[in-house]
Amino acid sequence: MLDKIMEMVGGDALNEMTSKAGISMDQAKEMLPLAQDSLQEGIMSQLTGGGDKEGLLGMFTSALGGGGGLMSNGIFGSIKGMFMKKIMTNMGLPESVAGLAAGSGLSSIVGGIAGKLSDDGDNDGIDMSNIMNVLGGGGGAAGLLGGLMGGSGGGLMDNLKDAAGGLLGGDDKKDDDNGGGGLLGNLLG
Repeated sequence: MLDKIMEMVGGDALNEMTSKAGISMDQAKEMLPLAQDSLQEGIMSQLTGGGDKEGLLGMFTSALGGGGGLMSNGIFGSIKGMFMKKIMTNMGLPESVAGLAAGSGLSSIVGGIAGKLSDDGDNDGIDMSNIMNVLGGGGGAAGLLGGLMGGSGGGLMDNLKDAAGGLLGGDDKKDDDNGGGGLLGNLLG
């Protein structure tokens, strides 16, 4: 689901990064997957193992309120730091440029996500159920977020079992529906 959201809000982030950090559009486009990875890592770390769910909620609510408090949010700062490090490591840009790109791009992305979270649900605000509905609805890492939080698919172990089953052959019903064998069976077939 985060992939789809990134597609929707990525254009604004690209414009912010090029105008504020003085980088080319191609460089900005190269940064978007790094931003997504950093955001997923940061969100996952807060939703698992005693993370700061209130701080995560605060990050999105402050982004919705114009972003003034966003820069002082510790989780945002941590995600921005990860993003900055990825920019410097993967693209070889200096810290000053990476910092401007990470700050402006991530602010735009988090603001866009906050808007999607606010649009979800009936409360015209953001709460943990909005975060799980928007970021936890779907496959991949976002789907895992829902499972970790006790979503409809069970917990982390159920998701790992399902993923392993899909790779190694899956369950009988899924095999019948998909032609059988999972990834391993398809590779061997």
